[in-house]
Amino acid sequence: MAHPILEEDWSDYDDRKIKESKNVSKFSCEDRWEIEYLADKLKKHYPLKSHQLILEAISKCCHKTDASHSRETFVECVTSNL
Repeated sequence: MAHPILEEDWSDYDDRKIKESKNVSKFSCEDRWEIEYLADKLKKHYPLKSHQLILEAISKCCHKTDASHSRETFVECVTSNL
């Protein structure tokens, strides 16, 4: 079952990815704004986790897989590290 964060509205994220001519289904660890966007979404679901801890979980997943990650797979990786 997909994490509830994936059921949220990602239209701001998708719009920016489209504007930058990037694949909306892929998460890029190269773009700081994407990392911050995901960290902010995760903070809503994990209010007791520090921003730093969330960023560390994201960083672990960035280093585990290839440069281009499907959004679903990447969120699952990050949440499993939280």
